[in-house]
Amino acid sequence: MDFHLNQNRLKDLKFQRNTVVGLCTVLLGINAAQSTWLFFRHERVVITPPQLTQGFWVEGNRFSPQYLEEMALHYAHFLLDVTEQTVLYQGEIILRYVVPESYGAFKAKLLDDVKQLKANHLSTRFAPSDVVISPEQLRVDVSGELMSYVGDKKISQVRETYRFQFQSQSGRLLIKDFTLVKSDRNPKEDTES
Repeated sequence: MDFHLNQNRLKDLKFQRNTVVGLCTVLLGINAAQSTWLFFRHERVVITPPQLTQGFWVEGNRFSPQYLEEMALHYAHFLLDVTEQTVLYQGEIILRYVVPESYGAFKAKLLDDVKQLKANHLSTRFAPSDVVISPEQLRVDVSGELMSYVGDKKISQVRETYRFQFQSQSGRLLIKDFTLVKSDRNPKEDTES
């Protein structure tokens, strides 16, 4: 009787051991598969700063259209809403977000803008009204009214479209190029799509 009881207990213990070993093997396999999957997946960071109206994401070298739009409008403010007192400071901030290959051209343009604004006592204000986003090409076209002032007197108001060409470097979105694409004052249109 004791022999049969011990045999049944041993049989039950072996079954429990085999069940636990099988369960552990399945869990270990799932853990290994998830670890391997993480090596080939880019992390998505969801950003919702308090001053912005919408959330956006960054995944590897891909950026949500909302992020491209918010950054283009933010940079347009620094580049186009300037006075002779603020142009240098705002330009230095923008230069932090320019790809190294374009730094010299941006710096030269900044110094030209400083000379022009100071010589003419000008200030400009840009009121964006339309944004066209090409997320695959990391390109954003911002259209709006560019107003120029001498003192507090408006001297011109022109509808213009500016293009931001961005570049991704190590998950950061940097400005590669900033150009005037279309202007009512000087109608020239970029034929690129």
